[in-house]
Amino acid sequence: MRANPTARPFYKGRSTDLRRAAALVAALALPGCAGENLFTGSATVDQGPQVEITAPATNTGVAAGDSVQVTANITGPRGLSQVTFTGAFTAGGTAFTAQTVTLANPPDTTVSRFMKRSGATTGNATIIVEATDALGDKGADTVAVVLN
Repeated sequence: MRANPTARPFYKGRSTDLRRAAALVAALALPGCAGENLFTGSATVDQGPQVEITAPATNTGVAAGDSVQVTANITGPRGLSQVTFTGAFTAGGTAFTAQTVTLANPPDTTVSRFMKRSGATTGNATIIVEATDALGDKGADTVAVVLN
């Protein structure tokens, strides 16, 4: 039997393109792999600051004209430079006046500030405490409050 005369023409680099395509498909499928961790060793994971808001409790009510005390525990393996306290309504907009605190060296591991409401609007809001380390990496925690 004779070879098909309409076969696809061969061009230089075709097998290289196929190998690249196969490698790309494998790389895209890898994050979805549910198998065992194939990588072992003693690699160190470089983590930014850790933040844990300890007060106020979730869904604490804040009346118009009141302030709320926000307390957070912060740690950072590379030192901490500042902490920012902000508050936003769930639907958008500013709920509390933002405050940025520059930390002394060595920094405190517990930071507390009174946050004042920035208006008379009521609704659900989120308080955000964000810590920044000496290299500029950030870590944050949030707590939901009710402005009534």
